[in-house]
Amino acid sequence: MASLSSLFSSKDDTRFKEALDLYENKHYKRAIKILDGIIQHNPKHYESVSLKGLALSNSDLPEKYDALKYIEKACKEGGTDSVVCHIAGLYYRGLKDYKQASKWYNAAMENKSPNKGILRDLSSCLTQTRDYKHLLVSRLGYLESQPAYRANWTSAAIAHCLNGQYDRAEDVLTRIEDLVAGHLSEDDLFEQSECLLLKNRAIYKQGDVSRALEHLEKIAKSGEVGDGAKLLEYKAQYLEELQRPREASLVYRRLLQRNPDNAKYYHDLERCLGTDKMSANVRLALYEKLCEFYPRADPPKFIPLTFLKGEQFAKKVEEYILSQLRRGAPATFVNVKPLYRRKSNRKVIYEVAKRFYDEEKSKLSSSETENDENGNPLRFCWAGYFLAQHFYRVRDYDSALRFIDEAISTTPTLVELYIVKARIFKRMNRLTEACETMNEARKLDLQDRFVNTKAAKYYLRANRVKDAIDTVSLFTRNEKAPNGVQDLHLMQCYWFLIESAEAYGRLAREALREWRKVSVGWDNKKKSQEIDHETVMTREHLRKKTLHLVGLTIKRYRAIVKVFEEYEDDQFDFHHYSMRKGTSRTYLTMLDWEDRLYHQPIFLRAAKGLTNISLEVLNDKPFFQVLLTNPAFSLNRTKKEKKAEEKQREELVKYSKSFPNDADVFAEAILRELADAPLKNAKRNTAGGFAQYADKGTALTRLTDLAKRVNDENSLDGQEIVFRVNQYFNKYVLCLQAMNHAYTADSSAAVVGYLYLNLFKARTNKSTPETIRRILALGLKRNFSELLAVEDSGDSEKLAEGLVQNFFTKNNFASAENLVRCEQIEPSDTFEKRILQIKQSLDPYTLRSLSYIED
Repeated sequence: MASLSSLFSSKDDTRFKEALDLYENKHYKRAIKILDGIIQHNPKHYESVSLKGLALSNSDLPEKYDALKYIEKACKEGGTDSVVCHIAGLYYRGLKDYKQASKWYNAAMENKSPNKGILRDLSSCLTQTRDYKHLLVSRLGYLESQPAYRANWTSAAIAHCLNGQYDRAEDVLTRIEDLVAGHLSEDDLFEQSECLLLKNRAIYKQGDVSRALEHLEKIAKSGEVGDGAKLLEYKAQYLEELQRPREASLVYRRLLQRNPDNAKYYHDLERCLGTDKMSANVRLALYEKLCEFYPRADPPKFIPLTFLKGEQFAKKVEEYILSQLRRGAPATFVNVKPLYRRKSNRKVIYEVAKRFYDEEKSKLSSSETENDENGNPLRFCWAGYFLAQHFYRVRDYDSALRFIDEAISTTPTLVELYIVKARIFKRMNRLTEACETMNEARKLDLQDRFVNTKAAKYYLRANRVKDAIDTVSLFTRNEKAPNGVQDLHLMQCYWFLIESAEAYGRLAREALREWRKVSVGWDNKKKSQEIDHETVMTREHLRKKTLHLVGLTIKRYRAIVKVFEEYEDDQFDFHHYSMRKGTSRTYLTMLDWEDRLYHQPIFLRAAKGLTNISLEVLNDKPFFQVLLTNPAFSLNRTKKEKKAEEKQREELVKYSKSFPNDADVFAEAILRELADAPLKNAKRNTAGGFAQYADKGTALTRLTDLAKRVNDENSLDGQEIVFRVNQYFNKYVLCLQAMNHAYTADSSAAVVGYLYLNLFKARTNKSTPETIRRILALGLKRNFSELLAVEDSGDSEKLAEGLVQNFFTKNNFASAENLVRCEQIEPSDTFEKRILQIKQSLDPYTLRSLSYIED
């Protein structure tokens, strides 16, 4: 904003300039004092009004929350002033409201602001909101004002690319390429390399593959491109698309010389040679030849195992496994694990490993030496380790435990053995033994952060949150906190956040179950007036414990959402930085990754958990309102009890804080907000999807925002969240849309059956408007005509049978989970029978997870 100073001439303007200088040096209080004087003298000096709002928003004064009032007043009455518009843009940018910031930056330029730097900030805001159409205007405008900087040319080219105007992007890059020819310093070489490759991809995206190949060969000969691997990858791709597979195969051979461990190059080479469609013998001959060229590479040895069968497979897999077991490679089983998808392979692999195991065992028993001729205890140990993982994979946990125990008895100091043993215990649902075994592994190497992380995770899976926090805190900074929870939040350690959220969720479910029982007993005791002090205190402690657990569940899930929001915000600085550093291709990759940010598995897992707990509160508000209400009876606590309780709460608050100034550690404010949220049958506007609920409190706003973020047509979890949020608002047409997207993504997915049953209940519910019921009937005809025919018969068991046949044929957790939820909304013998069948194929640990859904 320093360039604004030349605009001021009057006395008020001079004082405004002084306040502006103070603001830029972060002397906000002094700046506000001067601005107050200007406004008192001249209330229509809207530059000062807007700057006061901006200064207040950055200050720590109590009046900082009045900042918006000043900004809005200045914009309303002085919106034609470029300085006011610029300041408004800065204010909204500070709030991370990039759409509003774009609006006012643009207004500043339309009002003839001489400060062309606004265009740079405007471009960043437009990119952040993915408004590429208007981005092109601002990028080209900034290029026109600052043509001497190559970064501005690259920015303009990228703006053209983002708008699909690859021919214009090529023109821009060609012009700057001609301008800098012969004037490049050593520091400019990387940027030159990136721009040449960007230009080549722009030519390719125009559909002119032949010209793209010609240009690629030209820049390769020039020696100006530093990314040799990418040059070869592009060349191979272009040759393939031009139907020149033989030449492409030669390029892939050059790529293999550079990196023989890249499995993709081998598959690409086969495709070019055509051997991927030939017999197994031909393919094997190719890979045997490649093994001679690259004897230390793993892919040419492993890939044949994916297509060989019978004796050929047995011979090659024996060579592959024994070569690794003999040299003691711990990752041997991990390497062959993909082969277990074909069930016939499992027996062959087991026999190979078992023979080697027996041989090593007999050698050890016949001699006490440890040389290669008479037996090596370490080789025997790794063979047992392999077999334990084999039996773990085929779900024979008793045999797996037997082999791993034997391996541990031979070599009791190997961390890997204890990790596998802990995994076996976990699947057997012996969680106490699992986390204790993992802790033994941790103690074997106290400097190993990975094993420390695994130990903490296993404690969390066993719902031992305190032990987990104490363990993980050994590797965190705890100077100003009793543990590492705050540091883990600061470091955006979302593996801990998601695991602790789920652990608190399980504990909360147990506490809620207990609270419901106590509530029934409490009502009976109130009627009979059999309430003593101990009963009251027990109930009160349980109430607080339940609230804390539910609140911490929400708190941890929301922490993960916040981490991803920070990821989204962090890209803002790179819209300018990447151009300055010349990393154009990486920048485009980053934009693509950011566009898929909220569809990452870890975020969907957190979003689903947060949606579940939020809707549970919203759908049972009277219950949670009682839980949030202080006891009707006086607790009559003694001073000692009060003091002990206060001390306990202080310790719990310190132990659970997410960040130093966390004023709502147990999310009680959020819980109250959810419990007091508008009723689901409240009058509503049926148009516009989620947006119309934004005025009904931040709790619902956050929930609808979450649904918008995960609304990806190809994501089953995302569509389930969208469905359930819209279902809460009785937005059944949007529910139908979400279900159809889920059906398109996977027509046999178990969750589709569950969603269909929900819509069936809505369609047959008399409170659903007739118009909506007709729309649902028409919408369901496209994909579910057979089930609709069964519906019309009025036989609920036949409907259940139809759902089971279409969506619940797999014996996995997803089928069991969704069947249990179906059973909860529409009890059926068919559902119950199928659930029992699926349970027989699930391991004990998975059954434990299912038990929390069955509550």
